[in-house]
Amino acid sequence: MKLRQRAAVALLALCALVLSACGGSQQPPSNQPPSGGGQQQQQQEPQGSAEPKEIVVYTSHQADIHEPLFKAFEEATGIKVTPVYAATGELFQRMRAEANNPLGDVIFGGGAETHEANKDLLQPYVPKEIDKLAPGTVAKDNSWTGFTALPIVIMYNTNLLTADEAPKSFADLTDPKWAGKIAMPDAAKSGSAYTTVVTILHAMGRDDGKGWEVMKQIAANAKILASSSQGPKGTNDGEYAVSLTHEEAAFKYVAAGGPVGIVYPAEGTSNVPDAVAIIKGAKHPENAKAFIDFMVSQQMQEYVAKELNRRPVRTDVAPPEGLEDVSKIKFLDYDMDWAANQREAVLDQWKDIVVQ
Repeated sequence: MKLRQRAAVALLALCALVLSACGGSQQPPSNQPPSGGGQQQQQQEPQGSAEPKEIVVYTSHQADIHEPLFKAFEEATGIKVTPVYAATGELFQRMRAEANNPLGDVIFGGGAETHEANKDLLQPYVPKEIDKLAPGTVAKDNSWTGFTALPIVIMYNTNLLTADEAPKSFADLTDPKWAGKIAMPDAAKSGSAYTTVVTILHAMGRDDGKGWEVMKQIAANAKILASSSQGPKGTNDGEYAVSLTHEEAAFKYVAAGGPVGIVYPAEGTSNVPDAVAIIKGAKHPENAKAFIDFMVSQQMQEYVAKELNRRPVRTDVAPPEGLEDVSKIKFLDYDMDWAANQREAVLDQWKDIVVQ
C-alpha cells in the first residue's frame, strides 16, 4: 500500500477512535491508543464559550501535512477549519499588518525561534498536558507550543552520490565542487531556512565572524529557493545532489522509498521544534486552545510519528521507525533567545550575502 493511502487509512481509523471517545460509544477496538483526560476534555464543546464552531488557521505546513490533521480535528470536534497557507515569514508579516484586527486564530508551523521573535503577536496558553511535553518544546512564557522536533540535516541523492561521497559536515559544503548542486530555501521567507542559518552560525562560530564566512561560501554554492519544500523534492528527483533541510522533510522521502540519504552534520545540529500558537486577539480563542491541545495529544502525536514521519514532542510517544536515535546525534547548544532577538540582524546579513 502506498504511503499516502496508508496514512489515509490510519487517519480514518484515528478519527473514528476520537469520535467514539467523544460520544461514549460501544467497546473501543483493541488497538486503541490510551486516551488521557486532557484528550477527552478537548473533544467536548469549549466550556463557557458561545463561539461559532469555526477557526482560521494560518499555516506554513504543506498540504500533505496539514490536510489530514485539519480533517481529524474537524471530525473530532465539529469545529470547521479555514486554512490560510503561506511561508512562515509571510504569515507573520500578515499577522503584524492585521494586529489591530486579527483575521486568523492560530499560527501553525514555522520554527519556534520565529514564533519567539514575534511573541508580541501571540497569546500565551498552557497546553492541558504540558507535563507530557519534552523540555524546551514549550516557550518559557507559554506563547508557543512545539508540534514536532526538527533537527537540521544534510539530505543527498543516492543516485548521484554514494554515502562516502556525500558531505559529512557544514564545512564540506563550502567546497567549490558543490557549486550549483546544493538546494536551500530563502531564510527571509522560510522558518526552517532561518533555523538552518542560525544552526550553521552556532556550529561554525556565531560571534567571531567565522560562521558567516562559512555561510557565505555555502550560499555561493547553493540554489536559493522560494519554498522549503522545493529543495527536498528536487533532491529526491535528482535535480540537486544535496539539500539543507530539516529531518522530517528529508525522511518522508526515505520512508517512501526515494533515492535519498540523511547526514547529521559532524559539527552538530539544532533540534528546534516547529510551533503552534494562538494569535493575540483571535476571534475564536477557545477553539484555538482546543486546536493546540488536539495537535499535541497522545493520539495525534502517535499519528504524526507513524504516518507523517515526524519526531513527536511528547515524552510518551516513540519516534518514527528508521530515524536515527537521538543518543547518536550531536546537538549544539542552540541559543533560542539569541536566535529570536538577533533575527532582524541575521536576516539583514543573510540578504547581503544572497544579493551578492
